[in-house]
Formats: sequence, C-alpha cells, structure tokens
Amino acid sequence: MNLISLRPHPPFLPPLKRKGFSLVEVMMSLGIAALGFVTMLGLLPQGLQLSRSAAEISAESRINQKLSGELLTASWGQLNWSGYGPVRYFNDQGIELSQQEIKDNPGAEMDVAYAASVRMPDTPMDFRLPSGSTATNQPSDYLRRMQICIVANPTTNFDFSSVSERRVRTHTIILAKIDG
Repeated sequence: MNLISLRPHPPFLPPLKRKGFSLVEVMMSLGIAALGFVTMLGLLPQGLQLSRSAAEISAESRINQKLSGELLTASWGQLNWSGYGPVRYFNDQGIELSQQEIKDNPGAEMDVAYAASVRMPDTPMDFRLPSGSTATNQPSDYLRRMQICIVANPTTNFDFSSVSERRVRTHTIILAKIDG
C-alpha cells in the first residue's frame, strides 16, 4: 500500500515560515519613524538660528580685534577726532572691503555685511582713577575710552549718527598713552 504524504515539503526540511511583516508591525514602525522625523525637523530652525548667531559673533569678534589692534598701535597724536571716525565695511567673514573695491566692482555692494566705526567721546576720559591718598576730580590725560561700533546689514553709504542705538553693537576699549 502506498501512503501519500499530505505534507507540502519533504520531511527533512523545517516547515515554511511566513515572510514579511504584518500590517500592524509596518504601521507601528512608520509611526515611530514619523515621530523621530518630526522631532528632528522641529529642531532644525533652532539649529540654524544658533549657527547664524555663532557666525555673527565670530565675524564681529574679528572686526573688533582688527580695529582694537589698529587703535592700540596708533600713536596718541593720531587719536584726535571726536564722534564717529570713518565708516569701514566688512564682508560676512569679518574681512575688510576697501572703499575702492566697493566702487570699482558693482557686485561688491552685495558683499557688505557689516559697517564699523570707532567712536571717540568728546572728553578724553569719562571716569576718574584713584590717585593714592588724595582724590582728584580731574579726568586722566593718559587714558581714553573708545567704542568700536558695528552694525550688521548696512548700506554702502551708512551713517552711524542717524541709526537707532539698538541696531549698533558697541565694544569698549580703553587706551593708555605710552609714548612720550
């Protein structure tokens, strides 16, 4: 008598398993992935804002260092103006653009990202230093407080005296007279 096996595969192979995922498993994995993507997209604007802010701080720091270095190496006689000095223009990396470069190249106006100027107060020093046991009310002739003023996104004919103070970032530097 011949026995017919009703098994669909030979007896030495393991039984066939289902291949693939169920609809419930797929939907749960898509939900978890969507939650992760939405969270990452929600953090993207904050990351871009922090990146922009870091770039601005870096460029302003470079401008401040350049102008501070020039003021510290200038002779005392060269520091004789009051109010704002000449306006200087910088690109988005804090590298100075010359006036001639801006005039000669019509596209250079688009490179201007910052305007900077050094402001010298009318009085040489607006605070007094203690002088031993006797207090004097005379301002010092050997110290000057100056402000480096920086504005982002200016025009090429920018005027510091006509802009709101909230737009201007100022960095204070105190210079000491060290030459005779």
